[in-house]
Amino acid sequence: MKWHKKLYCGTSITQPGWTKFQISHGKKSKGYYCIALSNQRENLLDIYESQFLRTTHLDTHNLHIIGIAGSKNEAYDVVRDIIEDVYIHTKSYDIKSFLAIE
Repeated sequence: MKWHKKLYCGTSITQPGWTKFQISHGKKSKGYYCIALSNQRENLLDIYESQFLRTTHLDTHNLHIIGIAGSKNEAYDVVRDIIEDVYIHTKSYDIKSFLAIE
């Protein structure tokens, strides 16, 4: 799991560093949602419940997390904010280029 250095955070995330630590180490990870770049060409972003990231059902080695939220509705807002930010600055939807992710 890779974390972007400038995370987009929902309004309920008051301590992004601590939240990131909790999710990474499985401490009280229930209730958080992570927004990651999608590995599928037809999708821009994926939303994962943080508990799901700790299971064996998902290969997290290539997962690049760019946002976190405290609820699913808040995660939708964060996704909207990311896409708006990218489009306003680049007039495209190329999130990887905008965030300088290889």
